[in-house]
Amino acid sequence: MQNDIWQHYNATKPGEVQVLGVDLWNGTAGQLNSFRNQTGATYPLLLNGASSVGGNVDALYGPYDNHLVLNKQGIVRYHAALGWPHGNRYHLNEIRACVDSLVSALVDVPETPSSRVAFGASPNPAREASVFRVTLPEPVADAAIEVHDLAGRQVATPWRGPLGAGRHELAWDGRGEGGARLAAGLYLVRARLGRDVRTLRLVLAR
Repeated sequence: MQNDIWQHYNATKPGEVQVLGVDLWNGTAGQLNSFRNQTGATYPLLLNGASSVGGNVDALYGPYDNHLVLNKQGIVRYHAALGWPHGNRYHLNEIRACVDSLVSALVDVPETPSSRVAFGASPNPAREASVFRVTLPEPVADAAIEVHDLAGRQVATPWRGPLGAGRHELAWDGRGEGGARLAAGLYLVRARLGRDVRTLRLVLAR
Protein backbone atom coordinates (compact mmCIF):
# COMPACT_ATOMS: atom_id res chain seq x y z
CA MET A 1 0.00 0.00 0.00
CA GLN A 2 2.92 2.30 0.69
CA ASN A 3 4.05 2.21 -2.94
CA ASP A 4 0.71 1.50 -4.60
CA ILE A 5 -1.40 4.22 -3.00
CA TRP A 6 0.41 6.75 -0.84
CA GLN A 7 3.49 7.31 -3.01
CA HIS A 8 1.36 7.23 -6.18
CA TYR A 9 -1.00 10.00 -5.05
CA ASN A 10 1.69 11.95 -3.25
CA ALA A 11 3.41 12.24 -6.64
CA THR A 12 0.38 12.67 -8.92
CA LYS A 13 -2.12 14.51 -6.68
CA PRO A 14 -0.07 16.17 -3.94
CA GLY A 15 -2.19 17.43 -1.06
CA GLU A 16 -5.43 15.85 -2.33
CA VAL A 17 -5.24 12.34 -0.84
CA GLN A 18 -4.44 11.36 2.74
CA VAL A 19 -3.56 7.78 3.67
CA LEU A 20 -3.91 6.61 7.27
CA GLY A 21 -2.78 3.34 8.83
CA VAL A 22 -5.15 2.51 11.71
CA ASP A 23 -4.03 0.24 14.58
CA LEU A 24 -7.06 -1.97 15.30
CA TRP A 25 -5.18 -4.02 17.91
CA ASN A 26 -4.65 -1.06 20.26
CA GLY A 27 -0.92 -1.67 20.55
CA THR A 28 1.58 0.55 22.30
CA ALA A 29 3.32 3.52 20.76
CA GLY A 30 6.52 1.45 20.70
CA GLN A 31 4.80 -1.31 18.71
CA LEU A 32 3.45 1.21 16.24
CA ASN A 33 6.90 2.72 15.78
CA SER A 34 8.33 -0.77 15.30
CA PHE A 35 5.77 -1.37 12.53
CA ARG A 36 6.74 1.96 10.93
CA ASN A 37 10.43 1.05 11.03
CA GLN A 38 9.88 -2.44 9.64
CA THR A 39 7.66 -1.35 6.75
CA GLY A 40 9.15 2.06 5.99
CA ALA A 41 5.69 3.61 6.12
CA THR A 42 5.72 7.38 5.68
CA TYR A 43 1.94 7.90 5.90
CA PRO A 44 0.50 8.69 9.36
CA LEU A 45 -0.29 5.79 11.70
CA LEU A 46 -3.28 6.12 14.03
CA LEU A 47 -2.84 4.55 17.47
CA ASN A 48 -5.73 2.90 19.37
CA GLY A 49 -8.06 2.75 16.38
CA ALA A 50 -10.30 0.16 18.06
CA SER A 51 -10.89 2.21 21.19
CA SER A 52 -13.20 5.10 22.00
CA VAL A 53 -10.11 7.35 22.01
CA GLY A 54 -9.27 6.40 18.44
CA GLY A 55 -12.85 6.52 17.20
CA ASN A 56 -13.37 2.73 17.35
CA VAL A 57 -12.82 2.09 13.66
CA ASP A 58 -13.11 -1.62 14.40
CA ALA A 59 -16.73 -1.25 15.54
CA LEU A 60 -17.66 1.17 12.75
CA TYR A 61 -16.08 -0.56 9.76
CA GLY A 62 -14.95 -4.03 10.82
CA PRO A 63 -11.66 -5.68 11.81
CA TYR A 64 -8.62 -7.14 10.06
CA ASP A 65 -7.29 -6.20 6.63
CA ASN A 66 -9.95 -3.62 5.84
CA HIS A 67 -9.67 -0.80 3.30
CA LEU A 68 -11.90 2.27 3.18
CA VAL A 69 -12.15 5.33 0.95
CA LEU A 70 -13.86 8.37 2.47
CA ASN A 71 -14.59 11.63 0.68
CA LYS A 72 -13.94 15.09 2.13
CA GLN A 73 -17.34 15.07 3.83
CA GLY A 74 -16.46 11.86 5.68
CA ILE A 75 -18.85 9.69 3.67
CA VAL A 76 -17.65 6.16 2.96
CA ARG A 77 -17.35 5.70 -0.80
CA TYR A 78 -15.64 2.30 -0.75
CA HIS A 79 -15.61 -0.42 1.93
CA ALA A 80 -13.64 -3.56 1.07
CA ALA A 81 -15.21 -5.64 3.87
CA LEU A 82 -18.65 -5.35 2.22
CA GLY A 83 -17.57 -7.35 -0.79
CA TRP A 84 -14.45 -9.33 0.09
CA PRO A 85 -13.61 -11.85 2.83
CA HIS A 86 -10.80 -11.53 5.37
CA GLY A 87 -7.47 -12.27 3.68
CA ASN A 88 -8.63 -11.02 0.26
CA ARG A 89 -9.52 -7.36 0.69
CA TYR A 90 -6.69 -5.49 -0.99
CA HIS A 91 -7.92 -4.82 -4.53
CA LEU A 92 -5.80 -1.99 -5.85
CA ASN A 93 -7.84 -1.45 -9.02
CA GLU A 94 -11.02 -0.85 -7.01
CA ILE A 95 -9.36 1.38 -4.41
CA ARG A 96 -7.56 3.59 -6.90
CA ALA A 97 -10.57 3.75 -9.21
CA CYS A 98 -12.68 5.06 -6.33
CA VAL A 99 -10.03 7.57 -5.24
CA ASP A 100 -9.59 8.73 -8.84
CA SER A 101 -13.32 9.39 -9.12
CA LEU A 102 -13.03 11.79 -6.15
CA VAL A 103 -9.87 13.72 -7.06
CA SER A 104 -9.43 13.65 -10.84
CA ALA A 105 -10.80 16.56 -12.80
CA LEU A 106 -11.89 16.05 -16.39
CA VAL A 107 -11.41 18.51 -19.20
CA ASP A 108 -14.79 18.79 -20.90
CA VAL A 109 -16.83 21.05 -23.13
CA PRO A 110 -17.15 24.39 -21.32
CA GLU A 111 -20.59 25.11 -19.95
CA THR A 112 -22.13 28.40 -20.99
CA PRO A 113 -23.74 30.52 -18.27
CA SER A 114 -27.20 30.09 -19.85
CA SER A 115 -26.98 26.30 -20.09
CA ARG A 116 -29.20 24.23 -17.83
CA VAL A 117 -28.11 20.82 -19.07
CA ALA A 118 -27.11 18.50 -16.20
CA PHE A 119 -25.78 14.95 -16.12
CA GLY A 120 -24.96 12.74 -13.14
CA ALA A 121 -24.93 9.16 -11.88
CA SER A 122 -25.96 7.55 -8.61
CA PRO A 123 -24.76 5.52 -6.83
CA ASN A 124 -21.13 6.07 -7.68
CA PRO A 125 -19.32 3.77 -6.93
CA ALA A 126 -21.95 1.29 -8.10
CA ARG A 127 -22.02 -2.41 -7.23
CA GLU A 128 -24.90 -3.72 -9.35
CA ALA A 129 -26.70 -0.88 -11.12
CA SER A 130 -26.57 2.86 -11.54
CA VAL A 131 -29.06 5.53 -12.55
CA PHE A 132 -28.06 8.30 -14.93
CA ARG A 133 -29.87 11.58 -14.26
CA VAL A 134 -30.26 13.95 -17.20
CA THR A 135 -31.80 17.42 -17.19
CA LEU A 136 -32.52 19.13 -20.52
CA PRO A 137 -33.86 22.63 -21.19
CA GLU A 138 -35.19 21.51 -24.58
CA PRO A 139 -35.81 18.20 -26.39
CA VAL A 140 -32.94 16.28 -27.96
CA ALA A 141 -33.82 14.12 -30.98
CA ASP A 142 -30.82 11.80 -30.80
CA ALA A 143 -29.33 11.55 -27.30
CA ALA A 144 -26.82 8.90 -26.31
CA ILE A 145 -25.13 7.71 -23.13
CA GLU A 146 -21.99 5.69 -23.79
CA VAL A 147 -19.67 3.88 -21.38
CA HIS A 148 -15.97 3.68 -22.29
CA ASP A 149 -13.11 1.86 -20.64
CA LEU A 150 -9.84 3.68 -19.89
CA ALA A 151 -8.43 2.53 -23.25
CA GLY A 152 -11.18 4.51 -24.97
CA ARG A 153 -13.21 1.49 -26.13
CA GLN A 154 -16.99 1.85 -26.02
CA VAL A 155 -18.19 -1.06 -23.89
CA ALA A 156 -21.85 -0.21 -23.26
CA THR A 157 -24.63 2.05 -24.53
CA PRO A 158 -27.16 2.49 -21.71
CA TRP A 159 -29.28 4.90 -23.79
CA ARG A 160 -29.71 5.95 -27.38
CA GLY A 161 -32.76 7.78 -28.64
CA PRO A 162 -34.83 10.93 -28.15
CA LEU A 163 -35.20 12.69 -24.81
CA GLY A 164 -37.74 15.37 -24.05
CA ALA A 165 -37.20 18.54 -22.09
CA GLY A 166 -37.05 18.15 -18.32
CA ARG A 167 -35.55 15.59 -15.92
CA HIS A 168 -34.94 11.94 -16.79
CA GLU A 169 -33.70 8.95 -14.78
CA LEU A 170 -32.20 6.23 -16.97
CA ALA A 171 -31.32 2.95 -15.22
CA TRP A 172 -28.31 0.86 -16.24
CA ASP A 173 -27.63 -2.65 -14.94
CA GLY A 174 -23.84 -2.49 -15.34
CA ARG A 175 -23.81 -4.84 -18.34
CA GLY A 176 -21.81 -4.38 -21.53
CA GLU A 177 -22.80 -4.69 -25.17
CA GLY A 178 -22.75 -8.50 -25.01
CA GLY A 179 -24.94 -8.72 -21.91
CA ALA A 180 -22.22 -9.67 -19.43
CA ARG A 181 -21.48 -7.56 -16.37
CA LEU A 182 -18.50 -5.28 -16.82
CA ALA A 183 -15.43 -5.87 -14.68
CA ALA A 184 -14.82 -3.76 -11.60
CA GLY A 185 -12.87 -0.58 -12.25
CA LEU A 186 -13.07 2.98 -13.48
CA TYR A 187 -15.09 3.88 -16.57
CA LEU A 188 -15.79 7.10 -18.47
CA VAL A 189 -19.45 7.78 -19.20
CA ARG A 190 -20.13 10.23 -22.02
CA ALA A 191 -23.56 11.78 -22.52
CA ARG A 192 -24.18 13.25 -25.98
CA LEU A 193 -27.09 15.63 -25.49
CA GLY A 194 -27.52 17.62 -28.67
CA ARG A 195 -24.78 20.22 -28.79
CA ASP A 196 -23.74 19.40 -25.23
CA VAL A 197 -21.32 16.60 -24.38
CA ARG A 198 -20.92 15.74 -20.71
CA THR A 199 -18.47 13.25 -19.22
CA LEU A 200 -18.21 11.72 -15.77
CA ARG A 201 -16.19 9.00 -14.09
CA LEU A 202 -18.08 5.97 -12.81
CA VAL A 203 -16.62 3.30 -10.54
CA LEU A 204 -17.95 -0.23 -10.74
CA ALA A 205 -17.15 -2.17 -7.57
CA ARG A 206 -17.91 -5.88 -7.51
